[in-house]
Amino acid sequence: MLRRGFVTAGVAVALALPAAASAHPERPVQFPDGSGDWSNFRSDFPEYRSRGPSQVVCKPDSRRRIVRYSNRRLRAKLLRVLRRCEFEHIQQAVNAASNGDRILILPGVYREEPSREVPNPDPRCEDMYVQADGKEVMTPSYQYELTCPNSRNLIAILGDTDGDGRCDAKCNLQIEGLGRRARDVLVEGDVRKTNVFKADRADGVYFKNLTAQYSDYNNFYVLETDGFRFDHIVSRWSNEYGFLSFVSDHGIYEDLEAYGAGDAGVYPGSGPPTNGERFGIIIRRVNAYGNLQGNSGSAASGTLYEDNRFHHNGVGIVVDSFSTGHPGSPQDHVTWTGNEIYSNNVDFFTPELDEYCKKPYVERDPKIVCPAIMVPIGTGLLIAGGNDNLIEGNRIWDNWRYGAMLFFVEAFFRGEQDPAKTFDTSHRNVYRENVMGIARDGSRAPNGTDFWWDEAGSGNCWSGNTRHGGAPATGDPSPLPECPGSDIGLPVQPLKHAFLVPCATWDPQTNTDPPGCDWFRLPPKPE
Repeated sequence: MLRRGFVTAGVAVALALPAAASAHPERPVQFPDGSGDWSNFRSDFPEYRSRGPSQVVCKPDSRRRIVRYSNRRLRAKLLRVLRRCEFEHIQQAVNAASNGDRILILPGVYREEPSREVPNPDPRCEDMYVQADGKEVMTPSYQYELTCPNSRNLIAILGDTDGDGRCDAKCNLQIEGLGRRARDVLVEGDVRKTNVFKADRADGVYFKNLTAQYSDYNNFYVLETDGFRFDHIVSRWSNEYGFLSFVSDHGIYEDLEAYGAGDAGVYPGSGPPTNGERFGIIIRRVNAYGNLQGNSGSAASGTLYEDNRFHHNGVGIVVDSFSTGHPGSPQDHVTWTGNEIYSNNVDFFTPELDEYCKKPYVERDPKIVCPAIMVPIGTGLLIAGGNDNLIEGNRIWDNWRYGAMLFFVEAFFRGEQDPAKTFDTSHRNVYRENVMGIARDGSRAPNGTDFWWDEAGSGNCWSGNTRHGGAPATGDPSPLPECPGSDIGLPVQPLKHAFLVPCATWDPQTNTDPPGCDWFRLPPKPE
């Protein structure tokens, strides 16, 4: 039996760590069936199409922007496309599109003025709220989104017209900027709309080669969707998340740049429950920096991270099993391989920021990042209550608190009432062959401690992780269990959680620097 001290500390941890439990209320949702039958493509993921029916969007100055291009072939091609332009706003083209259409967006700045004029919330849909899944708050229903699509969304792609949960309209849309680079097509929110882009039950949606900024919550949001792809996109300066997928399957995040998010640059939340049989979401070649968290993901499961860079954030990567209302909990079966996780030591909790960030978002400069939740700054990779994860062949350096952190989370924090599941997290996580404390150029750049573990759970193990000179990686405890680990479940060490208790009282308005909590103080650079 665990001591009472553990329970007290555990409550504090649940309150202190990823507060997505309260920050991400969503309507009751269900996973797509995961069959991939939405697609006629050769793979399980949406594929790029260079041909097919299309709708063209342009601005009055698109021609002027195009003629400046030095590439004559590209210039000629875009001028031909410009002759077919029918729409000035992206939402107009979405509204006119049929299943399988491509929406081609010519260079320009798209502020979507007609959408901005729609109030948020919209009185027309005031009776279309439902109780958020697992939370004591009301939130807009799918019917709200369908009836008032631009109340919360600058651009809405809504695929289910009959309420049966399946995509029947606006399916397989490809939304593509036609500039030389992603920044040539800029979609700018007004800081009042919840989302810049929202694809809801919009199976097969493909976003490519554009930039979005200034959402009140998400720049890109994909919900209850089977098949999606983010490709060569920049997301910047979102109040909460840059790219967010939730209860969706067959999705790819690739070649993205994500910065300036008050919560996380990328958020693959409630990943598909694949039980390790496949990866339902793939995240590759993402460059996430300048965010509170480079990546966050409550119930992030069935996901592969490969060849990404998470750097110069407050925390590099967090996945967790804290949040109520997140289908697929507890978090499980994620693989990280070939990633660089480094220099996540940006202090978003300075006294100056604490004071400035008390202003409402609409009164702040959206380019100034204010923390949406509390995190232990200076940490590379944090797994808070996850199972069957593999962390292999990554390079993790210059994170001044911890290179990687693992601890157990009790099931009741995610709303689970079955006492048999109380201790069902923090099992069989494998850390092997990671290079710790060595920068890309081979120079020494130590983490504060390479691996920190609360010592709870079974099957957790560490093997072949090395630091400068070939020495074993540092750990707390030391030594760490070698792989394959023990089948015997171990209780958490209460003292390891006790130091987090004061952090539970953090509040961005009333208690920005809780006495006794060191999470919001950047640790000294390791020697």
